[in-house]
Order: sequence, then structure tokens, then C-alpha cells
Amino acid sequence: MVKKIVRDPIFLGQKSEDATEADKEVVADLLDTLRANQDHCNGIVI
Repeated sequence: MVKKIVRDPIFLGQKSEDATEADKEVVADLLDTLRANQDHCNGIVI
């Protein structure tokens, strides 16, 4: 599922955690979103 790209610097500044098997759907959403935006975003290479 294509998601809205988050641009909030406070949210993006939070410490991340390692992905787990439970994050498979999040990873799929991330890839869908990257593919949907790669033609008009800088630095996205899939």
C-alpha cells in the first residue's frame, strides 16, 4: 500500500529499532511507496 511520505523532522529524528519478522507489512508498504514516488523524488533508487 502506498503511504504518505513523512516529512516531520521531529518524527524522523526519533531513534529507530531493528526490524523484525512482524514488520513484513511495513517493509512491503515502504517498497510500494518508494516505487510510486521514484520518478519525482531525489535519491530514491530501488
